[in-house]
Amino acid sequence: MFVRSLGPLELVVCGDAVPIGTPRTRSVLAMLLARRGGLVTVDQLIDELWPDGPPADPRMLVHGQVSRLRRVLGQDRDRLVTRKPGYMLHVGEQEWDVLLFEQSIADARAARAAGQPERGSKLFGEAQRVWTGEPFADVPPTPTIAATATDLHELRLAGLAEWFELRLEAGGDPELVAELTHHVAEHPLREQLVAQLMLALHRSGRQADALATYRSTRERLVRELGAEPGAELQHLHKELLRTAEPLPQKASQLPLGVRGFVGRRAELASLDAATALATITGTAGVGKSALAVHWAHRAQDRFPDGQLFVNLRGFDPRRSALDPGEVLFGFLQALGVSTERIPSSTESRAALYRSALAGKRVLVVLDNARDIEQVRPLLPGSTGSLALVTSRDQLTGLVAVEGAHPVSLDVLTDAEAADLLSARLGQQVRGGEAFDRIVRRCAGLPLALAVVAASSAVQPGLSLAAIASDLETGALDAFGGGDPQADLRSVFSWSYRVLTADAARLFRLLGLHPGPDISIAAAASLCGAPSPVARRLLSELNRAHLVVQHHQGRFSSHDLLRAYAGELAETLDPTHREAALARLLDHYLHTAHGAARRLDPHREPITLDAAAPGAVPVALSSYGEAMAWFEAEHTLLVGLVDRAGDDRRIWKLAWTLNTYLRWRGYGQDWIRSQRAGLAAAVRVDDLVGQANSAFGLAMAEFRHGGRAAADTALSLADEHFRSLGDHYGMASVCHQRCLISESDGDHGAAFEHAFAGLGHYRLAGHAAGQGRALGAMGWFQAKQGNLRQGLDYNQAALALSQAAKDLLGEANTWDSIGHIQRELGEFDEAETAYRRSIAIYRGLGERFNVVSTIIGLGDTQAARGATGRAKDTWREARTIATDLDHPALELVKARLA
Repeated sequence: MFVRSLGPLELVVCGDAVPIGTPRTRSVLAMLLARRGGLVTVDQLIDELWPDGPPADPRMLVHGQVSRLRRVLGQDRDRLVTRKPGYMLHVGEQEWDVLLFEQSIADARAARAAGQPERGSKLFGEAQRVWTGEPFADVPPTPTIAATATDLHELRLAGLAEWFELRLEAGGDPELVAELTHHVAEHPLREQLVAQLMLALHRSGRQADALATYRSTRERLVRELGAEPGAELQHLHKELLRTAEPLPQKASQLPLGVRGFVGRRAELASLDAATALATITGTAGVGKSALAVHWAHRAQDRFPDGQLFVNLRGFDPRRSALDPGEVLFGFLQALGVSTERIPSSTESRAALYRSALAGKRVLVVLDNARDIEQVRPLLPGSTGSLALVTSRDQLTGLVAVEGAHPVSLDVLTDAEAADLLSARLGQQVRGGEAFDRIVRRCAGLPLALAVVAASSAVQPGLSLAAIASDLETGALDAFGGGDPQADLRSVFSWSYRVLTADAARLFRLLGLHPGPDISIAAAASLCGAPSPVARRLLSELNRAHLVVQHHQGRFSSHDLLRAYAGELAETLDPTHREAALARLLDHYLHTAHGAARRLDPHREPITLDAAAPGAVPVALSSYGEAMAWFEAEHTLLVGLVDRAGDDRRIWKLAWTLNTYLRWRGYGQDWIRSQRAGLAAAVRVDDLVGQANSAFGLAMAEFRHGGRAAADTALSLADEHFRSLGDHYGMASVCHQRCLISESDGDHGAAFEHAFAGLGHYRLAGHAAGQGRALGAMGWFQAKQGNLRQGLDYNQAALALSQAAKDLLGEANTWDSIGHIQRELGEFDEAETAYRRSIAIYRGLGERFNVVSTIIGLGDTQAARGATGRAKDTWREARTIATDLDHPALELVKARLA
């Protein structure tokens, strides 16, 4: 016999739930349980069963209720004992969920007191999993039952708070904010939980949300209780205010104003006349960006709601133009949209961006655009705001279709060029033969004049005559033929020449880097020096205007400077060039491998060779750091896989991208990287690489590509894994075949594939994989109508996943349990399971699988008649599915039709 009373009262006898009967029968059982084996008198039963006065012959009625209860107990009827003047019920320690709950709490507290926080946290978590609802949820609330329920409720909340405290102390818990938010919503006046939520939000970088939580709690306390928050909550609020950075009232992203800006009066006046959209076009280095920034500062009073700025890097020689979706992500954050609200597709981000700007007057400066397609998603959609676009392209489409106000920029006149150079060098050096010769050789190109001035500033002992002579003699690849790029090459050459030897070497090596910008660790790897040395060398390049630190710890440079660095890189000794590229590749490979293991620690790792001497991998210490690193570098990593040629590390780099690209829904990047990884593994005849890359390609093609390509890749992976005797790989193939069979509607075949995968996982000794396979078996049993058997499999899977700390496996299993319990009509349990699955998926940043789980939650709400809640839930699923072009999109649309 087993009794469940955390939720509806239920007796389980020989594995089957037994109906208890009338509400009064349930009340008798609940009161006996509440006394925990103690005596309940007949008089007590009468008083509580009939609080408004007993009927005729109440003792006979009590005896009748007890007799019914004995019949329900069946073979366990002897546990209900008559002891004058009443009754006692004997229940063992393992036979009542309340006793299991209380024992888990007691064990957790003992472990915590003994200095075992991990064990304590695990036991507190087990206690909370026993709690499936309000105690005696379907029992009439007699005084004894109500008091017992209140005590249990208080114990549960106290245990929750202790559990959250341990998890806060441990740090790095991706589910914590979501769980605390849920419980604070249920218990908004429980100040200890509110304080823990505030602290979790603060540690997650969500300072504004933490402070907002305090404000809403205080308002509720004052409104409902007429009291201020307690001393502890007020103290925490003050501490968060003390450590908080000032929150911006509006976006203010304009770079510093241009020092020594001269001329351009006609162009400035023309921009003053612009309304919704203006373009500044002209050749490289002509001063488009300087004009845009100068005018933006001059006109910012016209845009009181803020100024947005981005360098789109449209003409980078390495094709590193910023994706509009990435730009929109940054703009939305600057406009105060929280990260979790930002969708993944460019189209959805653009719609949210236009909504955020509606009714506002914001200036949006889009610098260095490649073409109109890069610009269009970034244009405000309402009047009042203005977009200013600079580009080497004429952007005629924006003029013809969007009615942009065009400003075409030419080189400076001689007088303006002299004004600019003297402003940069100091008015005291204006004029004279050498000065005039420099102005002439710079051909009115503002960037050339600025670089000459910067170079002179870092070498004050060098005379203007010497600079002019160098430019004119061609000793430094002198300007030629009036070609602006050729002229700039001369200036860049001179600027490069005055660097220290180490800084010059790093600048040459930067020409090998394929990305739009570079971190300090990557630069250190390129030059084979420690990070502090690389930081110092980058600072030197920054002072010489050859690179700019556009974000903390990340450096970029003008695309023409990058092109020049690329030319210099070709002059490197081939051996040195290859060694630098090897160090750079090892930096990204070893960092990405560690990041991938942070995202999914239960994925079987691959073996890496030791990093090349001088490579500087970054050790990422948390899930959040790993996700952020991939966000910053994933475009570069995909490009590296595409370009790196015949190298055994290439397929391994592609392997590291699988989890991130899959979770974030970057389908085409996923397919592209796995194809390139497989091709590289074939070129170097690496069978392990071919097996892993083929499997990654099979998954990517199945989700985002073509079925035929997926089947071909999966067959290749299976063949290679079998020849290698790789049971984990073979198990992975079985799992993929489960998904394929499921998509074909053949759940029997899917079950067989899952069963075969379980065998391979066992041979591989992979506990998390076994849990996932058991969960799949339970799912496919349920899909065939064997609900109870499916539930048993999934409960076993859940235990394995939790023991292995496999969050992804646990999320999948809770989803399956939710589905099965919904089919069984156990709607409360189904909702709980679905919400647990959703919380884990969200904590992991997993946006693909969570769609079906949210749909399942909506289906459960609809099944119990909560149509309004169901539609809200389905709309949430539709939003994510639309962003990802998810296969379930039509399914959820049909539900909302």
